[in-house]
Amino acid sequence: MRRALLLPAALLALLSQSGCVERLLAIHSDPPGAAVYLDGEKVGTTPCEVAYTWYGTRVLVLELRGFSLVRHEVVLSAPWWQLIPIDFITDVLIPITIRDRYSVSYTLEQAPVSPEELEAVFERAAELRKRALPPKE
Repeated sequence: MRRALLLPAALLALLSQSGCVERLLAIHSDPPGAAVYLDGEKVGTTPCEVAYTWYGTRVLVLELRGFSLVRHEVVLSAPWWQLIPIDFITDVLIPITIRDRYSVSYTLEQAPVSPEELEAVFERAAELRKRALPPKE
């Protein structure tokens, strides 16, 4: 009788220690400090790691003042050990956390300056110079 209860109890204890898969998208940029938007939602600034649940195609946008906007579709594909029915073993039966980490890196390019913007900067500089310097006599 005791042995009959021991096996189900051991099985229950083993299943209660089920594992999981931690899915992370690591995003880096050069220079760092760009705002990161994933599927239209701000998720941080570079460098950052974003946890996700589902595989698939995501729209990633990086934005940093003075640099051109980066918009890229990132395809997050499931590894072989996340395919059905193997995923049952990695998600439920193995009592450890498995990390699925996908990393992307972008080099941001300086935004071009239009002649109108450049002229406005020079006009503003001349105006500030007039205010700062005393008039010549």
